[in-house]
Order: sequence, then C-alpha cells, then structure tokens
Amino acid sequence: MIGITLGSLVGCAQMNTIGSIQSNEAYSAKLRNIDPNNHDAIAKHYEDAANEMKAKLQEQKKLLEEYEGHSNAYGRRGQDRQSHITAKIRQYENSIKENLKEASIHRKMAEEEKRELGFNK
Repeated sequence: MIGITLGSLVGCAQMNTIGSIQSNEAYSAKLRNIDPNNHDAIAKHYEDAANEMKAKLQEQKKLLEEYEGHSNAYGRRGQDRQSHITAKIRQYENSIKENLKEASIHRKMAEEEKRELGFNK
C-alpha cells in the first residue's frame, strides 16, 4: 500500500514540473494577446494567474503533508522530495505575491485612466 502511494505521489510530483512549463508558455501567450492599454484585462490576467498558483500551492502543501506524515516509509528519497516540494512552495508563494503586485499596479493604472477620461468629458 505504501509503495503504491509513494509511486503515485512521485509520479504526480514529476508531472507538475512539466505542467508548469506548459502553463508558463500558455500564460505568456495569453498576456501577449491582451491590449497593453487595457489595464483592467491585464490586472484580471495577473489575478487569474495568482489564483492558479494558489491552487498549485495547495496541491504542493498536501503533498508535503503526505511526505511529512509518513517520512519513515520514504527514507532518503522522501527527504529529497520534501526539500524539492518545499522549494516549489516558496516559488509558488513568491509568484502569487508578484502576480498580485502586478495586478494591483494595473488596477491603479486603470482607475487613473478612468478618472482622466471622466475629467475630460
């Protein structure tokens, strides 16, 4: 039973890295397709990206709990995986902060544009 669990966890963990690369490419393509003057759309894009990262962060935290809960069963490989997952958690937390920061900047820019347009009418 432990072997099956370990195999599925390791398999899923390895797939996340590949999925992240594909997700980053799709993420960049979506951003390039947004009009650079549409700050509301850009802000929404960054907020959506942060929400995606939050979901991935939760997955990694659950995986880490599994490794920590059964650390004796996994041995050295489990410790290596724990370190790797911990690093990914930090990466996701940083990405979330950066995306929310960018979203905030673009929300402010959109508000400023709306105010300026309101004054010009």
